[in-house]
Amino acid sequence: MSVSNLYSRSSLSVLVALLLAVNSGYAAESKVLNPEATRISDKKISVDLTILKATQDRIAKLNSNGIGADNYYLVKAQSWLDFAMHEYYENDRSEVIDEALFQAQDLIERMEQADNNITLDTPVINESQRLREDLWTIAGELKQHRGFVCASAPIAEMEVRLVWAGHENKELGWRHAREHFSAAERLAKQARKLADNCFCPQPAEKPCPLVAAVEPPPTQEMLDMTKKRPKAPEPLALVNVPRNVHFGLDKSNINEKAVVILDRVAEILQAYPSMTIRLIGHTDSRASKAYNQALSERRAQSVLKYLLAKGIIANRIELRGEGFNSLKTDTDALMGHALSRRVEMDYLGETIQSYDQTGDLVMEEVRKAKAAKVKANTSSKKAKKAKKSPKKARK
Repeated sequence: MSVSNLYSRSSLSVLVALLLAVNSGYAAESKVLNPEATRISDKKISVDLTILKATQDRIAKLNSNGIGADNYYLVKAQSWLDFAMHEYYENDRSEVIDEALFQAQDLIERMEQADNNITLDTPVINESQRLREDLWTIAGELKQHRGFVCASAPIAEMEVRLVWAGHENKELGWRHAREHFSAAERLAKQARKLADNCFCPQPAEKPCPLVAAVEPPPTQEMLDMTKKRPKAPEPLALVNVPRNVHFGLDKSNINEKAVVILDRVAEILQAYPSMTIRLIGHTDSRASKAYNQALSERRAQSVLKYLLAKGIIANRIELRGEGFNSLKTDTDALMGHALSRRVEMDYLGETIQSYDQTGDLVMEEVRKAKAAKVKANTSSKKAKKAKKSPKKARK
């Protein structure tokens, strides 16, 4: 149930009372707040705060009974309650507190009754206005994204923040709304990143839990053809994808740290079955061209074998060796060599934002030995110098 623009303060109170009376287990402790005009005495305020606390306790109980703290509906209920409580402490005299509290209690009741048909729609309540259509569009798209299950918490909070911002803008102007718009923008970025990097199990009949509901119909503002419609958003990119793994000097085996990187790559390939990958082996500049060409191919073959062992089929992978044709440089020569000893991965078939990771770099043991030798020589020279320096004779 949602609060439409047709609900008055009195009808809203009746609806909330009826809603809370349905479940006798909590009807006695959860009531509507006192009318705005009467919130002037300590007694009235104390009663209201008891109702708000009881609503918070119901959310905590749902969590204790197994509903995750990042559950979409639980997060949304908490966000509506935060909205109501904040405005109450700010002494807001509009109906927004009752409307936000109603939304929180409606979701809580449905979760308490284990309702499996709770809508994903977020109403723009009577005391607010729908603004930032670009962010509403992102929320709608992410609800239909295959990774929604991973991003549901920030999406829920983002939507309520947008309603909250719309209220602040309507009542006090943009200066008071901007912090909520900024929060919604941050939450949208967080949600997109979580959704793009979500790798949930993929049975053929049900790729991910939680299927998006149909978006609510466009507002009158959007139907006005004299106003510009928002541009269609760019396709969502898969972000934070590792582009390389590294090898030891004259080695082609996968090191322990590279295993973590390749496990991540395998997860991505499994989650996106239309994606293919190209493996390109590289070496540092030392030794002959023929030797390094063969070594670069062996490194690419090692990555290929690892991905095959993870269940990636061979026709999705191609490889080649580049020898020392594409070196990495660094002010430290040994670091440059370590960066060059790599297999790079090109992803094909999806929009990708990949990065060069260095968490598995293998520095040469000779560097450690050299540092130890320098330290030992320095200590030895100091000892000899101290032994050869006699004390000055007293005159």
